[in-house]
Amino acid sequence: MGLLSIIFSGSAVLLFQLKRIAFSDKIEYSEQKEQTDGRLLQLSRDYGRKEQLMNQLIITADSTFDMPPQMITDLDIRVIPSYVVLGDESLPDYPDITRFDLFSYYDRTKTLPKTAAANPDEYLTFFRQFTDQGDQVVHIAKSTGISSCCENAAVAAADLPGVSVIDSLSLSGGSAMLAEQAALHRDLGLQGLTDYLNRYKMRIDGNFVIEKLEYLQKGGRCSTAAMLGANLLKLRPEIVIRDGVMSVGKKYRGGFEKVLFTYLDDKLSHADEYEHDWIAVNHTIMDPDLLKRLLDYIDSKHIFSRIIEYPASAAISCHCGPNTFGSFCLKKER
Repeated sequence: MGLLSIIFSGSAVLLFQLKRIAFSDKIEYSEQKEQTDGRLLQLSRDYGRKEQLMNQLIITADSTFDMPPQMITDLDIRVIPSYVVLGDESLPDYPDITRFDLFSYYDRTKTLPKTAAANPDEYLTFFRQFTDQGDQVVHIAKSTGISSCCENAAVAAADLPGVSVIDSLSLSGGSAMLAEQAALHRDLGLQGLTDYLNRYKMRIDGNFVIEKLEYLQKGGRCSTAAMLGANLLKLRPEIVIRDGVMSVGKKYRGGFEKVLFTYLDDKLSHADEYEHDWIAVNHTIMDPDLLKRLLDYIDSKHIFSRIIEYPASAAISCHCGPNTFGSFCLKKER
C-alpha cells in the first residue's frame, strides 16, 4: 500500500472516530437535556400541586350553627365562637360551655346569661389565619335580623381579599345545612359558591315550638303579661324564621308532649313542598326518651332520607330555654 493510501485510510478512520465521538456526545447531551426537562416538568407539576394545596377555599361558620363536633371535623369546617356571659365570666359557647351548664346556672341564680357575638377584630384575626396563607374563605353567618354576627364578620371581611360572608337568614340547623352545602360544593370556587349559597338559603324553611316563655321574657323578647297569659292557657307558641327574622306562627295549646307531635304532623303534612334529602332537627329537649320518640316518629313516615339532629348550643339555648323543639327543611325549587 502506498504512502498516500495509508494517509488517506488513517484520515478516514480518524474522521469516523471523531464523528462517532461527536454523535455520542450529542446523544449524551440529548439524554441529559431530556432528563433535565423531565425534572423541570415534574418540579412544575409538584409546584402546581403545592399551589393548589396552599390556595384552598376554607369554609367557616359562627358557632350558633349548632353542628355536632364530629360533623364539623368530617366536613372540615372552621368555627368562630360566640360568647355566653355567666356573671363576670365570658366564655366561648363552642366548645367550652353546653346548654346544660347554662340551664344549671339559671336554675341556681335565676339570672339569665347574656350572649355576645365575636367582635370585628376577632373576626379579622380569625379570617387572617387563612388569608395570610393565600387561602380564600366563605363564612356562614347567623342571620343579620337576629344577631350582629354577620355584620361584624362583614366589617372584618371588608379589609381582606378573598373573604365572602354569607348571611344565612337563619340560625342553628338552618345555618348548619347551608354550611354543609358550602363544604360539599367548595369546588365551585369563591364566587360560584357564594352565588350558589345565596340561592340555596332562600329555600330553607325553619320553625320551632317553645315549652315556656320564661327565657324569652327574661331576655326581653316578650312581655311579662304575655308570658303569664301563655302559661295560664298552656299556650306553646310556634316561632317561625322568615326572611331572616323570627315571628310568632301558630299557637298550640295543651300538654307539651302532645303539642310536639301535633307540630310534627303539621310540618309533615306539607312534605310534598320539601325536598326529601334531609330534615334537620334542633332541640333543647331534656328527656332523651321523648327525643327518641320524636325522631322515631319522623322516621316512621319514610319521607326523608336523612334525619339530622342538632342539639342547640349554649348561645341559642339562652334565648329559647329548655325543651324547645324545631325543624328545618328545604323547599323544592319552583
